[in-house]
Amino acid sequence: MKKQSGFYVLCLFTMALLIGAYSNHFNNPFQFDDAHTIVNNNAIRSLKNIPQFFKDARTTSSLPANQIYRPGLTTLNAIDYWIGGKPEPEPFYFHLSIFISYVLMGILLYFLLLKIFDQSIPHKWNKYFALFGAGFYSLHAANAETVNYVIARSDSFSTLMLVLSLVIYLYKPTWRNKFIFLIPVIIGFFVKEPTIMVAPLLLIYILLFIKELPIPSWFSLKGIKEGIASIFKLWALFVIIIILFILSTSMASSTFVPGGGSRYAYLLSQPFVIVHYFNNFLLPLNLSADTDWLPISNIFDDKVLTGSIFILAMIVTAIYCSAKKQLLPISFGIIWFLLALLPTSIMPLSEVLNDHRTFFPYIGLAIAAAGCLRLIAIKLQEQVENKFYYKTLIIALPVLLVCGHAYGTRQRNKVWSSGESLWFDVVQKSPNNGRGLMNYGLAKMSNKDYPAALDCFERALKLLPTYSYLYINMGVLKSLMGNQVEAEANFKQALFLNSSNPECFYYYSNWLRSQGRFGEALEQAKQGLKISPDHTGNKMLYNDLMELAVNENNQIVVAEKNAKDKPSADNYVSLSLIYYQKQQYEKCIEASNEAIKLKPESVEAYNNICSTQNILGNYDEAIKAGQQALKINPDFQLAKNNLADALSRKDKVNKLLALIQKDPSEANYINLSLLYYNLGSFQKCADAAVLALKSNPNSEAAYNNICSAYNMLKIWDKAIAAGEKGLKLNPSNQLLKNNLEVSKKGKAGN
Repeated sequence: MKKQSGFYVLCLFTMALLIGAYSNHFNNPFQFDDAHTIVNNNAIRSLKNIPQFFKDARTTSSLPANQIYRPGLTTLNAIDYWIGGKPEPEPFYFHLSIFISYVLMGILLYFLLLKIFDQSIPHKWNKYFALFGAGFYSLHAANAETVNYVIARSDSFSTLMLVLSLVIYLYKPTWRNKFIFLIPVIIGFFVKEPTIMVAPLLLIYILLFIKELPIPSWFSLKGIKEGIASIFKLWALFVIIIILFILSTSMASSTFVPGGGSRYAYLLSQPFVIVHYFNNFLLPLNLSADTDWLPISNIFDDKVLTGSIFILAMIVTAIYCSAKKQLLPISFGIIWFLLALLPTSIMPLSEVLNDHRTFFPYIGLAIAAAGCLRLIAIKLQEQVENKFYYKTLIIALPVLLVCGHAYGTRQRNKVWSSGESLWFDVVQKSPNNGRGLMNYGLAKMSNKDYPAALDCFERALKLLPTYSYLYINMGVLKSLMGNQVEAEANFKQALFLNSSNPECFYYYSNWLRSQGRFGEALEQAKQGLKISPDHTGNKMLYNDLMELAVNENNQIVVAEKNAKDKPSADNYVSLSLIYYQKQQYEKCIEASNEAIKLKPESVEAYNNICSTQNILGNYDEAIKAGQQALKINPDFQLAKNNLADALSRKDKVNKLLALIQKDPSEANYINLSLLYYNLGSFQKCADAAVLALKSNPNSEAAYNNICSAYNMLKIWDKAIAAGEKGLKLNPSNQLLKNNLEVSKKGKAGN
């Protein structure tokens, strides 16, 4: 009884340690892909939609490219949203349900380990080492990556179902003919596909532990016969898996785009990725939410050789251990680890590796580690004289190990506690990750540290020059910094790069709304909803904009009437702002001058002139207006920003003009044209490109810049003319084709 009470104390200690380790994670925010699967996914906001989840893969995500068929996952998200009971999803309830299922899996893992150890060598210590293996796995710091990342519940819940299926099969032989062990497999598959790996794992367990066949004998006549016989015993499992796989494939959304590039390069990368995963199991100090690893294209790369040798060594170890009954848990654990990694190793994914992918594979290493420690402890017990100190040591070492991981888990929870801490960690560990830099910039932007955010975005653009999200976020930042022209240019570039991403339409629509351009904003939200009908942001915008768009055409009329009937500085400043929003810049300046006539100290009017002259490229006039505004009010921050912008723009342009005076070449005029474009001075961009044509009448780049600039000015005929001339020079110029298409669509829409 005393021995039993000691075991129960260790059980309670392990459970308390697990709860303590994760006690600081329940309020961690949604991160990364949680945005499009949970926060912006309108489908999860009603339990009535659950039947639709199983019919339509588009309900999985608000992003068409990510709409994979996982109805069980969407159902779990919908239930947790409903439990939260608030208009917006509450992370706490998601984390709570994920943690409960995680605890349940730890309990099931104990029983799985106990069965494996008892099948290998019956021993009174088996339950202690089964507890250690389950506790070590549950407290392993690497698993915090999966537990904290809400949408990665697809990994944790599907693994729970896999382990439950194995436990039912191994502990309830009388239920096998009733196929009860298949129920968790079906449930788990609808959450994530790797649940089907239960079939090969169960088959291998039967061959190793029940049939007692070492791996080399599997390929003998007897082994083949036993293998076929075992497959026939599991026929229902294999049939269900085939049916589920066919169903999943047929139900995939037509918009779903599998990530990844070259299969060859991806496969070459995986051996060393497995080394990284194994290293993190031993010492999880290199965990990153988003790594900067790239595919390997050279088969003779040192990493390919190192990884291949490592995998070969693991396979040899598994084969060797399979021949000895006491070593079977080690063999089975290694096979589990490699088999569990197989799906993500052979299917090219967007990222070469993800540290949350190891959730399922690490069970195998936990089995092998606990089995190895158990074997050493049993063997040494026979040789050690002082049994008391030996038993104390055998208990103390595992306790210290799990306590160390409990501390590591709490530290990873802190990393996941905010966007800034998470992405700072990513940037530190993965400095060449453009997406990580962008997300760290987003965190800086949310804290109003705009210069730091701009630095992050600009560095990220060098790494990911065609990433639409970067241009979206750059647009948001430029708007916050008061540069609306550059903001719009970035939103349009995001749409140009990925017109199938509803986020591009949402943020552009939101910006247009802020500028009072309600009709245009409504059209963008409408386009976004065509792509993704369940995008929460576009739905809300669309509903708000319906009424605003009706009254939009009256804005200028009302403002002009107010200024005429009640001529005051404030009314003319308001009119100038509306003209600015409508991109009627000359009228904006006229209205601002009228305000100054009525109120010479109108700092707002001078600021509006400064901002508008910046857009027009009249920097001397902008500087004059900005300086006058600051004479009136030295603390007016908007005027400070606009004046600094004017001085910076003038300096950049003057440097290029000085270079052109020395060398009036096509290349220098093109550079000047691009600079004007980036500064939002589109007419001057076109003018500089015309001068480039004088140097080289066959300049494709010049015609492209003219076309693009007139697109921004909505002077469609001139844009079309330039685009067509450029394509006559080079019909395969894709950038010109795209810009010309924009021109023609713009003209058709007028």
